[in-house]
Amino acid sequence: MHDPLPSPASAVVHEAGAAPLPVRLLLFVVACGSVFPLLAWVYGLGSFQAFALVVGLPCVAALVVAAIWMDRTGRWPVTRSAILAGAIGGLLGTLAYDLFRVPFVYGLGLQLLAPIDSYGVLLLGADTSSPLTAFSGWAYHFTNGIGFGIAYAVVAAGRNWRWGLAWGLLLETVVVLSPFAGRYGLVSEGQVAWLSIGLAYLAHGPYGIIVGLFGQHALARAAEARSLLRSPVLLLVGLLVAGLVGWHQPWRSAIEGQSPHVVSEAPAAVVMDGRFVPLWLRVPVGGCALVVNGDQKTIRLSSGATVEPGAYVEVCGSKPGTQRVRVDDGPFSGGWLLVDPAE
Repeated sequence: MHDPLPSPASAVVHEAGAAPLPVRLLLFVVACGSVFPLLAWVYGLGSFQAFALVVGLPCVAALVVAAIWMDRTGRWPVTRSAILAGAIGGLLGTLAYDLFRVPFVYGLGLQLLAPIDSYGVLLLGADTSSPLTAFSGWAYHFTNGIGFGIAYAVVAAGRNWRWGLAWGLLLETVVVLSPFAGRYGLVSEGQVAWLSIGLAYLAHGPYGIIVGLFGQHALARAAEARSLLRSPVLLLVGLLVAGLVGWHQPWRSAIEGQSPHVVSEAPAAVVMDGRFVPLWLRVPVGGCALVVNGDQKTIRLSSGATVEPGAYVEVCGSKPGTQRVRVDDGPFSGGWLLVDPAE
């Protein structure tokens, strides 16, 4: 049996403990603030890193301060519970979103998770990827997921969970209709990556359902979390960060255990066992990076270049966005060129 929509009477009780609508709308915008650097970058408005420092980070800080202030003063308990429930729902929903895609990554060889690594390169303004940029990219990815969960909950707490599902699908629709689709190869030269887009919509299903369920029962979920843990969000975020640190080990070098780094003014990668080390190379529009063949056999890049062992070739980017460079057409081979118009 589906949960009923809130009755008018319960809605009155609900609104009595909520912040005024203008405040909730402001919280909605602030909670979505971490995605503004990515939107600014794909729309060509400026540097991802600059917008992260000027807009993204202050929005995250403001949201944390607002939550702490409401908790300390006891103001607007419904909105305070919505923030807590939205944060937990957003974190768990993001986990579900990623886990849904994992079988398609390793089963079909689809690079559905690759954009997350690029966020870290852009965020840190790095020329090449590294364990530190990978950690930063995934931390940014979860920050967005948590923020979207909070944004939904502060304006839709108590609503039926189906609204959360609609919210999840709306988020993917914004991605598809924005320049993000072109920058990340979902739409390129009249070709549409229907499979990747379809899987992205399906993955937003579990995200939206989880966020919707936590939003529908925000008061109950928040009360349960507080009864189990003194600072549930702080603990869960701490566990998430610890997990990401253990996974990526951001203190390591990008070439640790690999061949020596190529001495070059341009970003450079060495092909080791058919894969770029490091995996991402960032260049300006029209810029080039070096790819050195560190394998003991001749390789062929998807650009058409043939590279002998020990030799190198330039790969160049003519338009903003990401460019996959395959080695011998293997599903996980090669690496990525990140063409940054703000560079």
